[in-house]
Amino acid sequence: MTGNRMGPVFGLQGKLADWRREGIIDADQAERIAAFEAGRGRPRLALALAVLGAFTIGVGIIAIVAANWDAIPIALRLGLHVALNLGLGAGAWFWTRPVAVEPSARGEGTLLLLSLSTLALIAHIGQSFQLQGSAAGLLGGWLLLVTPFTLLLSRGGLNRWVWIAGLFAWMIFTLDDHHAWLSDHRLIMAVSMLFLALLHALRSDFSRLPPVWARHLGQVAVGAAILGTSIMLMIVAPLLTGPVEAAVRTDALIGAGVGLAALLGAHLLVPADRRGPRLGLGVAVALSPVLFILPLLFTGITGAIVTGVAFCLYWIGLARLALLAGRTGWYRLAVALIAVRVFVAYLDAAGGLMATGLGLILAGLVLLGLAYAAWRVMDWRVGRPA
Repeated sequence: MTGNRMGPVFGLQGKLADWRREGIIDADQAERIAAFEAGRGRPRLALALAVLGAFTIGVGIIAIVAANWDAIPIALRLGLHVALNLGLGAGAWFWTRPVAVEPSARGEGTLLLLSLSTLALIAHIGQSFQLQGSAAGLLGGWLLLVTPFTLLLSRGGLNRWVWIAGLFAWMIFTLDDHHAWLSDHRLIMAVSMLFLALLHALRSDFSRLPPVWARHLGQVAVGAAILGTSIMLMIVAPLLTGPVEAAVRTDALIGAGVGLAALLGAHLLVPADRRGPRLGLGVAVALSPVLFILPLLFTGITGAIVTGVAFCLYWIGLARLALLAGRTGWYRLAVALIAVRVFVAYLDAAGGLMATGLGLILAGLVLLGLAYAAWRVMDWRVGRPA
């Protein structure tokens, strides 16, 4: 579809046509851009199919072994499993060592199988010798084994996400295992914030991580802080109808202070993040734990007002940062979330009026007004130069 001056353009071909008509690019440049974007799409499809195939093979192997489990001696089972891991490791090394711009579908699929097989091998050893352990111990051992070859060989985002998912799962299970001690010392939230701050700090040169890993871990830390705060203010806060225990509030206050200092310090470790919109993002991330605990400190009508205003101000600030950074997608997300939060506040204020026809009409008018305001704001942003 070809766009015009009245609104945004959808689809690459439409954008290229508009750029050619405005004299930004010529026909040869348009063809090269289209060929480049088309070429980038094919490896992703191949990678997705390879991962799906590897996962299917793994499930099939597990089904066969499970059906004949009791008939296989322990030594043979473990030997075959170790041999499988060695074969997968050799294949992952062979297919991923040539450093390329695009990840190898075979290499990434083999590396994923190796990671999953390593987790299964740890569980296999524990089951064979009747070893007692926790989920945190299982995931901790898996992380110790897979981290070196995942850092060395991973080229695509899938294996990074699998590793990060395992890391967060290990952290959750570890907090659960030590919940009583951490709760007695009011350290549950503080430890959680230090975990996010450590991930955020890995972006710095001190970590010696590959740049793609450092960037990814920093993005995950920022996303987790913003997502957790947003869920707490928008979803959890309305569900907290009664007062919170004093011990929980104390834990939250300690965690908020630790998180504020740790997240801001981790952000400032990167010199490029000490100015401009990046500094603003660091301040927003550092304020996340402070905003996170507001529903625990204020309840009732006061809590609803405080958390609602805090949510809107928080995302207004993020929208401003997105505007300065030219991130149109994040800007639109912020506008949409603010509109939803305002409408939820209206529903809370209307109360029983919503059961009447007049209330429904007023709700519809509010929605239309929010839709018009959001459209005007988004259209204004699209029309501005980056």
